[in-house]
Order: sequence, then C-alpha cells, then structure tokens
Amino acid sequence: MPILIMTTKMRKLTFALVGALVAMAAVSCWIGGVIGWEQSGQWPAWLAVPLGVGMGPIYLLGDLMTLADGRPQNMIALPQALVGGLFGAALGWLAGSIRK
Repeated sequence: MPILIMTTKMRKLTFALVGALVAMAAVSCWIGGVIGWEQSGQWPAWLAVPLGVGMGPIYLLGDLMTLADGRPQNMIALPQALVGGLFGAALGWLAGSIRK
C-alpha cells in the first residue's frame, strides 16, 4: 500500500478546500436563519430560526441543482456562499501555511 506523504502544497490545498466548504455551509445556515426570522410571524421565533438554520444547506443544494439545470436566476444562497467560501479558502490556506 502506498503511503500518502502530504507535502506543504497538498496540506495548504486541503486546508483551503475544507475552509471553503465550512464557510459555504456557515453562510447558507446564516441565510436560512435570516429567512426563518423573516417568516417568524407564522411560527414562534424560537422555532422558526433554528428550522431556518437547518434549511440553509438545503437552500444551497437547491441553488446548485438549479444551476446544473441551466437556470441561474432566483438563487437564494449560492451567490453569498461563494463569497464566504472564497474567504474561508483564504483562511484555510493561511492556516495550512502556519501549521506544521
């Protein structure tokens, strides 16, 4: 079995990828919480906001599916999540550079 030796560049790329994924999920959860807060007139706020946070990744997945269908309009979470993912990738790259 070959042993995978992680070089510095591979470590930086791994940290950047994980940082981007975590940041995209966090931004989509934030957006879901905001949507839940805006709709809290129909439900109690203590219930609507956590449900909205849980729906955030589903909003992101729905945006990716509509993008795959070729309909980029009416996206909810993807545009903001891409910015958050870029920021998370930069932080992950920096963390991979610092950590030994």
